[in-house]
Amino acid sequence: MSLCPTSAAALAAGRPVQADAPRWSASGFGTLGAAWHDEDDTQFRRSVDQHRGTRANELDFGVDSSLGLQVHGALTPQWSVMAQAVMNQGRHGEWGPHLVWGFVKHVPSDWLELRAGRLVTDIYLDGDSRHVGYAYTTVRPYADVYGRLTYDNFDGLDATLQHALGDGLLRFKLFGGRTRGSVFLNRMEHPVPIGRSFGVTLDWIGPELSLKLSWGNMVSTRNAIYRELPFTLRHLASLAPGTEFAGQAVARASEIAGSNRIGYLGAALGWERGPFSLQLMATDMSMSVYPRFEGWGTGATAAYRVGRWKPYLTGSRSILDPVDRALDVPPALDPAGQLRGFWQTVHGYTRHDQTTIGVGVRYDFADNMALKLQFDRIDAKRSSALLDDRGFVTGPRSPTVFSATLDFVF
Repeated sequence: MSLCPTSAAALAAGRPVQADAPRWSASGFGTLGAAWHDEDDTQFRRSVDQHRGTRANELDFGVDSSLGLQVHGALTPQWSVMAQAVMNQGRHGEWGPHLVWGFVKHVPSDWLELRAGRLVTDIYLDGDSRHVGYAYTTVRPYADVYGRLTYDNFDGLDATLQHALGDGLLRFKLFGGRTRGSVFLNRMEHPVPIGRSFGVTLDWIGPELSLKLSWGNMVSTRNAIYRELPFTLRHLASLAPGTEFAGQAVARASEIAGSNRIGYLGAALGWERGPFSLQLMATDMSMSVYPRFEGWGTGATAAYRVGRWKPYLTGSRSILDPVDRALDVPPALDPAGQLRGFWQTVHGYTRHDQTTIGVGVRYDFADNMALKLQFDRIDAKRSSALLDDRGFVTGPRSPTVFSATLDFVF
């Protein structure tokens, strides 16, 4: 920790420093990670904002590696500022820093906390430490569940109310602001040009048990690839008046909305007693982007510490399916099959059904440093977390992924 010049001068003169004198501290964290898998024509990613992933039979150091720096300033007992920047593999495959946290905090009382600036939607346990690998027992958060929720930064406000309840602390948070983030699917980046996030979380944190409920929404403009689709459907309907297809086409055109709403509802439990630890989570998710996708995800991790060693088992499952929108295009109106092919693409654009089972061990060989080794078996009937070598979502894949990380904080 370092002091501002005024405080340092006061100490040198032998005078006491005022209790509200600004105090500054800096800390950091990082992960050096390596990953390998054996599935041809497959790229493994830890999150869907990554432009590329680990390819078959190649040792990749970019998927999990990161470096972060955090600066905190306690300006007065009620006011403070904090900024956190992280450097990792960006959505274009390059390495560069980006701001994860950057806010002003005001604590007017012991039951209310207000923040404004760049914030994170911590919708799951340890969600506010998403980039700090050292905070997790496993190599990474559940890639096929949390790795698909990447619109987790926003510029805005949050307010937290807290109150002692039993032997723990109850915290209720409201948040909202402009969405930050992007997704990379099918060789296209999908940023959020105009979007907003809002939601609530409810936490109870006890000495052994932690519980979390979360609800949120992210609303943005729709992808430009659907801009011309309603006009095309109405035009084809006009060429076949009175037919079943015409009715379907008009109905489908009216269903294509001007925005995309991603909604989630989650619950999580963390428990630790002696050498045992357990984490359970479940989430319900929907996307209004046409034709509307609905799904769910679950995850569990169990660990047992033996001295500096902590072996663990982990597993997760996630599904996201489209709502069926019938469109029986007559071959005479689509002789080349372009519309029928495009309609299949629309329904499968982000379709997902993936299960991961893993086993690993964490070794805390020094203070603030941990080595992790993890073996994952993925069974994907279809996946938007994995990519093929061209950058498109995949069909059936069963990669075996080996990961090793060195996590540290300083």
